[in-house]
Amino acid sequence: MADNPHRRSPDEHSSEGVAGAVLGYLLAGIVVWGFLGWLAGEFLGLPTGVGIAVGMMLGAAGAIYLIMKRLSA
Repeated sequence: MADNPHRRSPDEHSSEGVAGAVLGYLLAGIVVWGFLGWLAGEFLGLPTGVGIAVGMMLGAAGAIYLIMKRLSA
């Protein structure tokens, strides 16, 4: 087959793909870790919202770490 000059190499990131990945990582991290924080708060008897807030911050921090790791290549 002939090479397509408009075809991107697998190493190139499209801006749409990167934006989707960033949004996906952030939303998933915040929602999942927020839920886990809520569960931990209920289990430990923490005041309302403390577990959720801590979980959401941990989720956002983890998502930012994964985004930076993915885009540093």
